[in-house]
Amino acid sequence: MKSFSEIKYHLLYVLPLILFISSSYAGSVKSVKIQDKTNVIIIVADQMRRAGMGFWSQPEYQGALNGVSDPVVTPNIDRLAAEGVVFNQAISNYPLCSPFRAMLMSGMYPNKNGVAQNTHIGRLAGLKPEIKTLTNVLFEQGYNTALFGKVHWHVNKPLFDQQGNYQGTENAPGGHYIKQTNFDTYVPPGKSRHGIEYWFQNLSHVHKNPLIYSNDPATMAGKNDGQVHTNGIYSAVGQADRIIEYLQNNRQQRDTEKPFSILWTMEPPHGPYESLNDTDEQIYNTYYKDKPIIKLLNRPNIDVKTAEKFVRYYFSMITLIDREIGRVLTTLKSQGLEGNTIVIFTADHGEMMGSHGKMSKNVVEEESLSIPFILKYPLKLSHRIDDLMFGIPDIMPTLLGLLNLGDKTPDNIDGVDYSSIIIDPKSTKVNRPISSLYYGKEGEVGVRTARYTYALNNSGQLFALYDNVNDPYQMNNLELKDIPKKDRVLLNTELACWLQSIDHPNASLPSFNRHVTLFPINEIDCHR
Repeated sequence: MKSFSEIKYHLLYVLPLILFISSSYAGSVKSVKIQDKTNVIIIVADQMRRAGMGFWSQPEYQGALNGVSDPVVTPNIDRLAAEGVVFNQAISNYPLCSPFRAMLMSGMYPNKNGVAQNTHIGRLAGLKPEIKTLTNVLFEQGYNTALFGKVHWHVNKPLFDQQGNYQGTENAPGGHYIKQTNFDTYVPPGKSRHGIEYWFQNLSHVHKNPLIYSNDPATMAGKNDGQVHTNGIYSAVGQADRIIEYLQNNRQQRDTEKPFSILWTMEPPHGPYESLNDTDEQIYNTYYKDKPIIKLLNRPNIDVKTAEKFVRYYFSMITLIDREIGRVLTTLKSQGLEGNTIVIFTADHGEMMGSHGKMSKNVVEEESLSIPFILKYPLKLSHRIDDLMFGIPDIMPTLLGLLNLGDKTPDNIDGVDYSSIIIDPKSTKVNRPISSLYYGKEGEVGVRTARYTYALNNSGQLFALYDNVNDPYQMNNLELKDIPKKDRVLLNTELACWLQSIDHPNASLPSFNRHVTLFPINEIDCHR
């Protein structure tokens, strides 16, 4: 039996030492654990084409862009590109707002995720609530999940009062749609938020005074989730303000014991882009007001009259979002979070801006289809340019792969995990694709390869064939006889295999197969 003095010694000296060592060890383990968790920020510009980034004009990137770059000022995006991997062949497979967002979230093409057109009053289009999305997986794996900006994936129903406050019923005082927008709608708490905890949603394209719905009353003048608010702040600026606060965590908006994932979906440079009400006056005056129109509209396929009233505002909106991205990235660095955060910058689709006499998007031409895609991951990636044929459904599995969560990727998605190639371009774990699928409006389908853009209408008849190498501005719409037979076979085989692999309805449609350009889709062997 120990003496009293021995017990006293252990109580006064040994036990405190053990507790100190234990707590120190636990603290070090805890800090290492936190440091090992990788954060995520996905930034989505709206209606910004791949050419709309300033760095393309730098010597390093000569030949990496198909055609000339737009004369835009984007110092922060340029810096992000210099620190990350720049993908110069990424496309928006369905270059339209809602289909892009549904593909991003679900890893599925529109025939599976429920969004084959823009959500709109009178349409049933909406991301299926039961789908396990990217944000669902991240939430289940212990991430703080947050959204700032545009949603545009939810079915639009008249569940609001006349002021735009959510009632959840079509009976009075419900029965109204939100004013100022026929397309987007508020997403209430529940399955349709797909695991996103912190909610700061903007609606409408009234850039300087958007409608706001949030579950953070401090951002809403005390209003609750579902009550509409306006603050007179330019949408991208207000979103950046909230993201900066979220990163600083000054109101405990997130649990610092967990990693975070932020989905930032901005409205600009989506139209309207018609006046100074749509942009920042100082940016407009400094960079674009006095620049000759011929230097702004520098693509040979431009119809100047179509775009000259809009291009200065459009480009100044790109510089505006670049400024706001810079503010967020500066905060990320100042908070000591930069080194362990994956940052993705992309856009939901491009903007024609007068090319081929067209404006807006949702067409197969390059200005609509091609998008920016930059991925920065300081822990694992160095700067390079990569020509991976990256599609939107690939984002979910690839990001989860980079986060070492590949085994958590749902089995029923269409996207492919290219994380091994992104980390090591020489990896043979997965094959590099030789085409991307074009999933267009009204049953249009096609493929885009490194050389060609090839698209058929819903009857299986050719309506677009461009040689993007020899004709980067797509000024000559070719016929199949104009290209080598091996290229014709390749294009049709790639399209057939895409349609089969995603169970596209055209793959089994008799009228489509009867008129298809070369040979029926169902006769092609896709085992490779």
